[in-house]
Amino acid sequence: MTLRIPEAALDQHIAILGKTRAGKSTVMRGLAEHLLKRKQPVCIVDPKGDWWGIKLAADGKHSGFPVVIFGGEHADVPINQHSGGAVAELFATGNRPCLIDLGGWMVGERTRFWIDFASGLFKHVRGKRWLLVDEVHNFAPKGKIFDPDAGKALHWSNRLASEGLGKGLHMIVASQRPQKVHNDLLTSAETLIAMRVLHPSDREAVTDWIKGCGDMALGNKVLGSLAQMARGEGWAWSPEAKFGPERIQFPMFKTYDSFKPQTADDVKGLKGWAEVDLEDVKQKLAGAVEEAKANDPKALRAEIAKLKAELGKKPQVASSLAPIEDPRKTEAARLEGWNARHVAGIADANKRDAGNMREIRSRLLKVTDFVSALAEEHEQGMPVGREIRSRPPAAKIVPSVTVHREVEYRRPTPRPIVPSGTNGSLPKAERLILTVLAQRAGNGVNGVPLDRIAAIAGYAVKGGGFNNAIGSLRAKQYITRDEYPRITHEGTAALGEFEPLPTGGELLQYWMGKLGKAERSILEAASGGLMDKESIARVAGYEPTGGGFNNALGRLRTLGLISGRGAIELHEDLR
Repeated sequence: MTLRIPEAALDQHIAILGKTRAGKSTVMRGLAEHLLKRKQPVCIVDPKGDWWGIKLAADGKHSGFPVVIFGGEHADVPINQHSGGAVAELFATGNRPCLIDLGGWMVGERTRFWIDFASGLFKHVRGKRWLLVDEVHNFAPKGKIFDPDAGKALHWSNRLASEGLGKGLHMIVASQRPQKVHNDLLTSAETLIAMRVLHPSDREAVTDWIKGCGDMALGNKVLGSLAQMARGEGWAWSPEAKFGPERIQFPMFKTYDSFKPQTADDVKGLKGWAEVDLEDVKQKLAGAVEEAKANDPKALRAEIAKLKAELGKKPQVASSLAPIEDPRKTEAARLEGWNARHVAGIADANKRDAGNMREIRSRLLKVTDFVSALAEEHEQGMPVGREIRSRPPAAKIVPSVTVHREVEYRRPTPRPIVPSGTNGSLPKAERLILTVLAQRAGNGVNGVPLDRIAAIAGYAVKGGGFNNAIGSLRAKQYITRDEYPRITHEGTAALGEFEPLPTGGELLQYWMGKLGKAERSILEAASGGLMDKESIARVAGYEPTGGGFNNALGRLRTLGLISGRGAIELHEDLR
C-alpha cells in the first residue's frame, strides 16, 4: 500500500472512524503493513480475531510479515487473562512485531488482560513503538461504568493516549461505533480518518474531534459528505502535519484478506505462513503466566473447589486398617489455608497502610500550617518564633450512610503559587497558566488539557478569569490554539524564570483550602485509592443518592480533581 497520508502523521496518534463495512480495517491494515515494511516495532490488538491474515501473502500461499500471534485460533503462543503484563514487557523491550488475538474472549477476561497489558506497556516502553487497537471502544468505553475493572481499563487506555507519546508510544485506533469511544482518548488523536457513518451520535463524535482539533468551517464540508462515502473512502485530516482535510480512496492492503468470511476450502488451502523465532518468547511468557496464576486468589479458589468436587465423587470403602490420608485432601487444605492467610495478610497490610497515610497526612498539615503562619508573620512584621497553635488532630472518619459528619474542618493556609522571576508585565492568571505549560514541557509532556492547566494553576476550568486568560495568551501567540495547548517560544520568553507550581500532596492541600465541606470530605475519602461511588459516599459520610453529595462530586469532576465514573480516584496530579 502506498501511504496516502503524510509520514509525519505516523509520529502522532491516529483515529479511524467509520461504520461496519466502511473500510476502516482496510486502512488500518495498510498502515500496519507500511510500518512493518520499515521494520518498525508494531503491536496489533485484535478483539475480533480476524487479523491473522497479516502473516500470509494475499494469495494465501506465501509468507506475509513475521508477526508473533499471541492467542486465537492461529496462535504461535497461547495466552490467557494473566498474560497481559508479560506480553507488554516482551513488546516494549524488544523489536518483536506481534498480534494479540482476543477473539472469543469473555468480557471479564479481556478486561483483566488489558489492564495488565496497558499498565505494563506504560511502565516498560522506551523508544518508538506503534500500538494499533481495533474496535477501541471495547477498551475505552464512553458512558457510565459500574465495574471497577472496566474503570481501570478505561484509565489505562486514556493514560496511554494522553501520555504515551512522551514515552515514544504512538497509537492508531479504529472503531465502528465512534459514539462509544471515550472523549479523552478520541481527542488525543492528532490525525482523523473519517469514513462513512450514518448514525447521528456517531457523527457527533466526529464533530467533537473537529471542534477540538480542526476548523469548523472546513469541518462542515467533511460532515456533510460522511453518509455518502464509498467503501474504502475517507476524509484524512492532520492539522499538526498541516494536511487536509483531503478526501482519499484508500487502496487494498497487500496481505491475505482474513476479514472476509472464511470457507473450509479457504482455510484448507492456506500455507507458507511467515516464520518467527518463538523459543525465547515462549520461555519468558510461560514463567510469567504461571507466576501470575500462582498468586491469583481467584485461581486458587477455583483449584480448591475442583479438588473438593473430586473428593466428593470418591467412593468410601470400609476398612479395618488405619485410614491413609488422601494427598489431594491435604493439598486442598494447604491451598485453602494459604489462601486464607494471603487474604488476611492483604487486609492487615491495607489497614496498616491506611493508618500510616492518615498519620503522614496529619503531620504534613501541621507542618504546612506552621510554615504558612511564619510566612504571614514575616510579611506583617510580627516577631517570628512566638507560640503558634498547631492544627488539631484530624477527626476520625466513621463510615455512615445516614448521618453527616459534624466535624469542623480548619482550612489550611494555601502555599502561594505565584511564579517568581517574571518580567512583571503578565497578569497573574496568565503567568500561572504559562508556568503550568512550561513546567509540563520540562517534564517531556507535549500539550496539556485545559482542565489540568486549570487544576494545577488553581482555577475553575469554566471560570471567566481562566477562559479570558487562555484567550489572551492565544491572541498574544504565547500558547498554541490546540485543545491541549503548548507554550510557544514567545511564551517562554515572556515568562522568563519561574518557580514550579505545587503538585501531588501540596496541590491537594491548596484545593482543600478553597473547597467546601462536602468536596473536602470526598477528596479525603478518594485519597485512600480507587473506590466506587457508594464506598466514597459512605466513607465521606453522605448518602450516595443525596443531592449535596452528587453536586459536590460533579463540581470536583468539573475542576478536574477526581477521575472516573463507576470507579473514582484522585486525579494523578494530586497523588
